[in-house]
Amino acid sequence: MTTIVSWLIRYGHVLGAAIWVGGYALLAFFIIPLLGKEPNETLKRLALTTTRVLTYTGTLTMGFGLILITRTRGFANLFGSAWGSLIIAGFVIAIILLGIGDGALRPAIRSINKTENVPARRWALAGFILTVLAVGVMTGATFVG
Repeated sequence: MTTIVSWLIRYGHVLGAAIWVGGYALLAFFIIPLLGKEPNETLKRLALTTTRVLTYTGTLTMGFGLILITRTRGFANLFGSAWGSLIIAGFVIAIILLGIGDGALRPAIRSINKTENVPARRWALAGFILTVLAVGVMTGATFVG
C-alpha cells in the first residue's frame, strides 16, 4: 500500500507540473496572442480563468512536492546537499511563478486591448520559461546523490 501511495503522490506532482507548463504554453503561444489580435471578453475570461487554475495547480504541485520530500530524503537533507539545493531552487522558482501568475499576468491580461498585449505576452512567456526551468531542476534532483 505504501508503494501505491508514494506513486500517487509522485503522479500528482508530475501531473500538476505538466498542467502548469502546458497552461503557460497555452497562454503564451495561443490565448494571449489571439487576444492581441482581436480582444473579446470571452477569451479574456478564459485567459483569466486559466491563470487562476495555474495558481491552484502550482500550489497543489508544491504541496505534493513537500509530501515527496517527507517520503524520500526528508527535510533534514535539504541543506548541504546537491539534492537539497535543487529542491530549494525548484521551490523558489515555483513561488516566483505564483507571484507572476497572480501579481503580474492576471493584471496584464485584464489590461489587454487591441493595441497593447505585450506585457501579458511577456509575463506568460516568462512563466512558460520558468516552468520549463523548474521541470529541469526537479528532474536533476532525481539523479543527484
